[in-house]
Amino acid sequence: MKRGLLFSGVAAAAIGLTMVSGAARAGDASDYYPKRVWGSFEGGQMNTSLLVFRDLNRNGVYDLGDRPMSRVAVELDKPNGSTIMRLTNVDGFANFRMSVSQRDFEVVDPGHYAFRVVPPPGFSVTTGNAAQESDYVVSPGSPGDMIATRTTHPVGLAADLTISGAVAAGSRVSLTGPDGVSSAAKVGPDGRFSTPVTPGEWLVDFSAGGATERRHVVVGAAPVVLSTFSGKGGPAEAPLPTEHVVGFDDLMTSPGVFEIPSGYGGLDWYNLVAMHQSFTAGPGYINTTMSGEFIAYNSSGHPAQVFSDKPFDFTGAYFGVGWDDAEGETLILKAWRGDEPAYEDQLALSANGLVYFAADYSRITRLEIRTQHYWQAAIDDFAYRTGP
Repeated sequence: MKRGLLFSGVAAAAIGLTMVSGAARAGDASDYYPKRVWGSFEGGQMNTSLLVFRDLNRNGVYDLGDRPMSRVAVELDKPNGSTIMRLTNVDGFANFRMSVSQRDFEVVDPGHYAFRVVPPPGFSVTTGNAAQESDYVVSPGSPGDMIATRTTHPVGLAADLTISGAVAAGSRVSLTGPDGVSSAAKVGPDGRFSTPVTPGEWLVDFSAGGATERRHVVVGAAPVVLSTFSGKGGPAEAPLPTEHVVGFDDLMTSPGVFEIPSGYGGLDWYNLVAMHQSFTAGPGYINTTMSGEFIAYNSSGHPAQVFSDKPFDFTGAYFGVGWDDAEGETLILKAWRGDEPAYEDQLALSANGLVYFAADYSRITRLEIRTQHYWQAAIDDFAYRTGP
């Protein structure tokens, strides 16, 4: 045992010595910090990438306040005439691996390459650069032994804005925009309507059977879905005085999940969970986040509730679906006043982008948030009003 320890000590003492003609000598800085001999091939790899972002202010510039957009298709046309598609990741990047030596990668030969962003349905490019091109040349010693002579620029997408909703058959809907111009919406046989709009404040007037209703709607970064027009007429109840918007960012500060506790924001919560937007790989969580970095969802896709002993007005929230496998999932919202049903609406959800549900749920005591096929609905900026 002692002989083994002695050998180990001798071996340890020899560490850091350099052998020269059979004799050991102490190393110097050039031994310990060698410089690379440039000109040889690295044999490694690197990514050539393109960033896609949500252009929230629609100004065609990637600036403060804009956010990465996940699950956007980006095509790469190669010099041999083939095309490869990659989806953007949770950080908004479509990555194509580049290497001269690793021939199974996407970019392996010098030549002319072209990128093209294919927006999801309901989105348009704001930056005017959906198609970009560059030449790639061999550069021995760089991480992938190849470089681009011109790198890509971020591509911005913005949702095509609409105001939509559902009314009873025979109802009329008129919209007045920020410019003061009014137009009638086309109402389908099923009572649904959808009208292209621009950002700003809109007035929406409903009329049916002598009953009328007017709503003020602010259109921002997302399409707006209105809660159902009741058609009952009569004076509307005065809104409760205190406005709230909870974005779930003050519940936690690190990745993970956190059950929203009763009392948060002055309401009670059941089966709703907050998490960091990128905690999972679900693109809808990234694409639905509007404020801060955190978002909420109905746990395990099962029905969730927001409730209170004191009546509150639910005025709206941003909604999306967390996972791309659930594209087109139906969100079902129901509200009660005590034991009496008061409101019910349905809207389609997407993982590509959010919608703002502009609710007109007055004096409710319970709100149920349900998805038809039990997929997780992503929720941000939940807005409501409370009284004294």
